[in-house]
Amino acid sequence: MVVHARTRIASIIREKPEAINVIAGLAKPLEKLKNPLLRKLFASRVTVADAAAMGGCSVEAFREALEKMGFQWVDDQEIRIEPSLHDIPPWLKQIQEQQVVHMDVRETLQQGKDPLQDILKAYEKIQPGGILCIINTFEPVPLIQLLGKKGAESHTIAKSQDLFYTYFLKPASASVDLLQTDDDTPAVIYCNQQKWEELLQQYPEHKRRFLDVRALEMPQPMQTILAALPDLKPGDALLVQHKRVPVYLLEELHDAHYRTYIYKISETEVWLLIVQIAKNG
Repeated sequence: MVVHARTRIASIIREKPEAINVIAGLAKPLEKLKNPLLRKLFASRVTVADAAAMGGCSVEAFREALEKMGFQWVDDQEIRIEPSLHDIPPWLKQIQEQQVVHMDVRETLQQGKDPLQDILKAYEKIQPGGILCIINTFEPVPLIQLLGKKGAESHTIAKSQDLFYTYFLKPASASVDLLQTDDDTPAVIYCNQQKWEELLQQYPEHKRRFLDVRALEMPQPMQTILAALPDLKPGDALLVQHKRVPVYLLEELHDAHYRTYIYKISETEVWLLIVQIAKNG
């Protein structure tokens, strides 16, 4: 497999799963790649160059490690960003331009706002067989997973290092509830003030870690929260001060063993308490 600085870590792991331990061994911050929850989120989004920056190591260190595993390295100037036609799925090749609705969310993100609700509303208005194209500065992996559970097919084209077009094909069949849970999955529980105060008594300061993610730009709040969860001690909780209900995060935790309590004071002031719950069996 040919790799380069913009190859996604997920592609490398998919080719050779043993790369998880090799990459994790390059720098301590990259050890979190061993955690399945974090790996699911980051590996599909993070490139070799991104991982090197996160780990505080060089791209050259990645190159040496990957070449030892049998990967073929090429320099950036030898690769294309635009995909060839055979990389594009048939449904996107055959689509007519009038069937595509474009939505540029870059300005919304620059303003520190969450475009998710607007995206979901736009998607609901799309006719079956139609396509919604989200223009963004990064590949919106959580959104891909979220709409994927509604049956949408997706494809992302990187126009440049900070310009991504993600296409969503709306299916003809009905969708499922994005936040539907059952007895075997972690719950999302909304609290009133009394219930919230009881929770804080149940998890006093010495049993909880605090994060304030209000000043972070997307997708950093979710990344920061997910990175903190594996470090929680049994019986402890993660207390998060947020400026919105993080739907992406709730979806990421849907299949993990965490329960999220939400205390929404206003549209711009939200508190979360995330606790780990026991696995069945």
